[in-house]
Amino acid sequence: MNRGLTVTMHIRLLTLRCLMALLAVLLGSSAMAAGPDILSKDGLTLHAGSIEWVAGHRDAAFPAAATENWAWQPLGKPNLGKQSEGAWLRFALDGRALPDASTWYLSLKWPVFDEVRVRLFYPDRGTWGPLMRAGDHLPMAVRPVESHNLVFPLTVVPDEPVVVYMQLQARELMALPMTLLDEAAFAADKVADVAMISLFLGGMLVILLYNCSLFVFTRDTAYLFYVVYLLCALFYILAMTGFGQLFLWPETPPLTRRFYALSAALSLFTPLLFASRFLGTRRYGGWPWQVTWGLMIYWVVVILTLLAAPDLARYLAIEPMVLVHCVLTMAAVINLWLRGNGSARMFTIAWATLLLATIAHLLALEGVLPLTPLTLHGQLIGMFTEFVLLSIALAERINHERERRISAQQSALRASQALAFERESRLQAQQEALALQIRNNEALEARVYERTRALEDAKRGLEQVNAQLARVSVTDALTQLHNRGHFDLMLDEEIRRAIRTEVPLSVLLLDIDHFKRINDTYGHPFGDQCLRQVAETLRQHGQRAGDVVARYGGEEFAMILPALGPQEAVEQAERIRAAVQRLQPVHGETRLTLSISIGVTTLESLPDCTPAQLLAAADAALYRAKHSGRNQVACAPITAMPSIAGIRV
Repeated sequence: MNRGLTVTMHIRLLTLRCLMALLAVLLGSSAMAAGPDILSKDGLTLHAGSIEWVAGHRDAAFPAAATENWAWQPLGKPNLGKQSEGAWLRFALDGRALPDASTWYLSLKWPVFDEVRVRLFYPDRGTWGPLMRAGDHLPMAVRPVESHNLVFPLTVVPDEPVVVYMQLQARELMALPMTLLDEAAFAADKVADVAMISLFLGGMLVILLYNCSLFVFTRDTAYLFYVVYLLCALFYILAMTGFGQLFLWPETPPLTRRFYALSAALSLFTPLLFASRFLGTRRYGGWPWQVTWGLMIYWVVVILTLLAAPDLARYLAIEPMVLVHCVLTMAAVINLWLRGNGSARMFTIAWATLLLATIAHLLALEGVLPLTPLTLHGQLIGMFTEFVLLSIALAERINHERERRISAQQSALRASQALAFERESRLQAQQEALALQIRNNEALEARVYERTRALEDAKRGLEQVNAQLARVSVTDALTQLHNRGHFDLMLDEEIRRAIRTEVPLSVLLLDIDHFKRINDTYGHPFGDQCLRQVAETLRQHGQRAGDVVARYGGEEFAMILPALGPQEAVEQAERIRAAVQRLQPVHGETRLTLSISIGVTTLESLPDCTPAQLLAAADAALYRAKHSGRNQVACAPITAMPSIAGIRV
């Protein structure tokens, strides 16, 4: 996982290395071998030898480190730089001044190592102690001591020398702020670290709540972007200090590896969003806006790459781009400051504070400055200071906005007074024109009254036309077939025509089988789709001159077929039934088979047949088709009285 996304990583590039080398010369620092710091609260004395290290030997075993002739060299500064193949450390412990055997804790206060493996070697006996492992590539349960730092308990026996061997693996900077502590000192150190991070988190929480409240009251997205920036930085700090893995994701190392890089990238992207809104970069335009837009696009690509294909992140030249990001961002805000942007001044101070604190942090890791708790946590302190300064800048922005509003109100008041004076001077002219205006208004009101009456008359006429159009409307809105009213009128006319011309007249009543089940199972929109498909099928089978196809109600349809006898009507009904069965509408991944039951009756020789009798006979035939198993055609003669018409299944 590429870890070059953090502020610590990007300042560690070529420019700052040159600066650190120059400062090292000016301060007269020299590479001197030293052992780990030893702290004791119980008055115990433990002597540690100088630390030696060697690069590589990634796959070597611990016995090989003690027996083979490796090129060990003194550790001259508290970091090894980047060692892609890993490194080994060793140092001796002398416990001759100890009263009895005691446990000391080796604390490596750089918890972003991939993996650190530690074993004790007892030269007098030629034996090795148990293997201890820790690192952010391992779950918390594997560690010998649950702590935000990488902690290894070492048992030291009086009058018996022991050598500590450490194998280190990391893809980022190998910083080595190591301390040996007895149990009391270890407890006190842990309390101090927890207190420090608690103060930081408490202060961050106060700043978060403050800016959240400002966003709620002002609805200014600058405060929202600042809150998002704070959250990203907060999670980055939790990942960098090891408290995130200790408390939030102790047993998910893949989350630690991905979240560390992702939170770092977000901690660089979200300030761009905040700065562009807070400083109004787009309003100023020019190269600062183009640089801001270009950097935002780049970090979006980085974030998406880390989410989708993190192994490809190494091809994005992230470390050089982070340095470019810092330089261009600082140049842009200074440019806005020089162009009169008051908010850019505080933003520049806040950003410079973070950069200077981080430089001091890295100079301590390079051995140029003393590695104290203040310099070790310099980036954390600088980040908190930056957030405080930015919050002050946001508060100042509110004051400036209030002052601008007051100034605008005062300008409006002066303009209002001038307008009142002008109105007073014109009042006489207005009073003189008022009488004329009243007369004109009276004439206008009379004309408006006449026009209103004319419009009301036209409206009544239009309503009558619309009512007439509604009465003569013959189309069913869903299926675009004739509606029942039109069907009843046409049936009455066709019966009289059939009796007059002595030609047969057939009527079909059609009902979709189990349609209620379709509506209940697949919903009414799908039921409406089925009705439209069936209606289209009926329309295709009722295209002769004189044929009438109508939706009779719900899932029931009716057809008038002039000049068709019983046999032809039944054959036509069978064709319709087969065509409906072939529809097979699709709902999602389900293909349904529709079926229809059809009742057929034919008027041949009843001179006094009524529409009710004809429909009753067709309804009786439909009833028989339903009760005979559905999906079939049934025929019934016309009777003098309706039999069981109206019963539906």
